[in-house]
Amino acid sequence: MHKYLRAVGFSQFEKKSQIDNFFKENLKEENLISTYITQDMRLCGQYNVPVCNGAGISVIGEQEKDELALIDFYYPYLKGYDYTLIQECTIEKHSDKESYAGIIDDYRLGIALIFYLTNGNVYNSLIKSHKINDIKIDKIFLSALSVGGRIILPIDKKQLSGNEFNDKSKINPNYEYEDYDEDDEDDEDNPITTRIIGDIDDFSDGIGGKPISIGIGIKLPRNPIGYQESRLKNEDLYSIVETSLVPYGIECDKYQIVAEILSVNKKVNQYTDETLVEMRVDTMGLQFNLMVNEKDLEGEPLPGRRFRGVIWLLGEVEFLTKFEEKGKAAPKQ
Repeated sequence: MHKYLRAVGFSQFEKKSQIDNFFKENLKEENLISTYITQDMRLCGQYNVPVCNGAGISVIGEQEKDELALIDFYYPYLKGYDYTLIQECTIEKHSDKESYAGIIDDYRLGIALIFYLTNGNVYNSLIKSHKINDIKIDKIFLSALSVGGRIILPIDKKQLSGNEFNDKSKINPNYEYEDYDEDDEDDEDNPITTRIIGDIDDFSDGIGGKPISIGIGIKLPRNPIGYQESRLKNEDLYSIVETSLVPYGIECDKYQIVAEILSVNKKVNQYTDETLVEMRVDTMGLQFNLMVNEKDLEGEPLPGRRFRGVIWLLGEVEFLTKFEEKGKAAPKQ
């Protein structure tokens, strides 16, 4: 988590001692947002130190009277503004500390989407006073941080006409084309179709007529299948793949994405004066806010262009209990 501090404007914090000194100078009583009892019966407090509107550092530690006695862990955060429609979500505790991960099982993505729960203090309080089965998830506000990315141009979504596709010599004369039938698509009215494919190597194997393996979700523009696979021989993959969401490394809440940029807003860290780029992005039909340090971003972010990079996915959850009316969130502790 320490390396993601640069995403909210602390690129100069290379040693733990630097962030400890920052907390000593800037962690105040008014930053306390809640206290709760942990599973090992310790009184803990969660402090939020905002660095700009909607982003900052969250600190969790052992609480004594009205002050933080011992820091357990900390993480940078970015608030999400629009809630995400979900199919099913569960909350699981991390094994090494009093923090939690959320797991969204959404058939639209083809994978289980895992995020770091930023309001684990609320969930920790609820499980002390309610049975697990009585706690329901109402809304999820997703966001993401990145420590490096590149801006790439949008793809050409122009579709081939039927006559162009019938003249196969203009595409690839050596490819054995199958008949293309629009009725085979899941949704004829949708100009974009999602293909679930494997990694890049598996996708390349499909060019020669071999079947494409099933795996991670990647969204392609809706063009005749033979045309897309023919283009892969002569074009860069990212000129064909519109958006993608692929688990990255061994950490379950990290993803490599290609996402369309919907809006851009630049902010400044009030402590370091570093410029932060906040983007509203869409990948695989999933929309969320993403923040990256301007010095770690290659290219000029503009709406309509795309972001390619690795993200750490965060999520704030609104909980309901069976005793609450639908639409009324559980009270913050």
